[in-house]
Amino acid sequence: MIRVYFQPPGAIRAEPSEPGRLPDLIGRDGWVWVDVRDEDTEELTAIGELLGLDPLAVEDATIDTHFPKVDDYGTHVFVVLHGLSERDGRLETGELDAFVGEPYLVTVHRGESPAIEWAVSGDVPFAPTPDLMLARIAETSARRFLPLLDAIDDEIDALEERAVAGDGTVVPEIQALRRDAVRVRRTIGPQREVLAALSRAFSPVVGERAQAQFASVYDHHLRVVESLDGARALLAATLDTYRGAVAERMNEVMKVLAVYAAILLPLSVLAGIYGMNFVNMPELQWRFGYFLLLGIMAAVTLGQWVYFARRGFIGAFKFARVPRAVGRGLVRLAQLPVDAAVTIARLPETLPFPGDGARDEEPPQSGDD
Repeated sequence: MIRVYFQPPGAIRAEPSEPGRLPDLIGRDGWVWVDVRDEDTEELTAIGELLGLDPLAVEDATIDTHFPKVDDYGTHVFVVLHGLSERDGRLETGELDAFVGEPYLVTVHRGESPAIEWAVSGDVPFAPTPDLMLARIAETSARRFLPLLDAIDDEIDALEERAVAGDGTVVPEIQALRRDAVRVRRTIGPQREVLAALSRAFSPVVGERAQAQFASVYDHHLRVVESLDGARALLAATLDTYRGAVAERMNEVMKVLAVYAAILLPLSVLAGIYGMNFVNMPELQWRFGYFLLLGIMAAVTLGQWVYFARRGFIGAFKFARVPRAVGRGLVRLAQLPVDAAVTIARLPETLPFPGDGARDEEPPQSGDD
């Protein structure tokens, strides 16, 4: 789809026109904006030949460029910018190619561009020059990053609370958010250099008013990059917090299991000795031998409990709390081995290993990181 707009000198609104009238509009006073969406190579090549665009730049506009860039061809400037887009619930960056000359602006994009739609909606006046129009489009695209940063900060706060609680589902969400931040950072970083070049006397096609506008857009991108770097550091700290919470929970589980094993070990020894099948055992024929053995087991259990409590392995027993806590405490005591077994069984699913996760997927950073 090709849309053509003609901006007469001093007019507030641009006049929509047919693509076939483009040769006539080029020779009139004013400037022309040609917006090309989902184009084929032949259409864009024909527009490039009509406006005298560089063939290599036209070829670059027909393919996706992973990084922003700016090239000066004397009579016109070729700019590649990236903005935000969403596809299938994932955050992506959409490419916008632009040719700025005198007196025309050609924009090329795939799919709908929110910044372009805002500019052609009729709610705002057109810029008096094509370079200033491109600067306004770039600023509109940059402002879309600000809600993203607020959403990332809110999401990090929520993830921190869940990480402290040891929620296992927080790990894939942290990794997904880090991937999104890395993807945006990898695009916005080089784009700063493009905007810095456009904010200087880079080409006679870009005037002083447009340079000042591009300088404002550069400031937006600088703040975005700093916020993304901070978000990545916070996400790494959140992941460490989760790992620490899981490790602490594991220590509690192992402590409970160790105490149970230490208490049951002497009882097992006593029960094993009492259950040996020998005829000549004095206690077998004694009338009170069974009750004596139970008493010895109770004494050993109580003695070990007191010893562990004094060493700080478990909480000390307080008789003042027995009347109100005995029922609830016995239920909890019976559930401890079950809780420990369930927690240990879930650890391989919830605890990330050093070779997994977003840390391995994070691409190498360039020198400006």
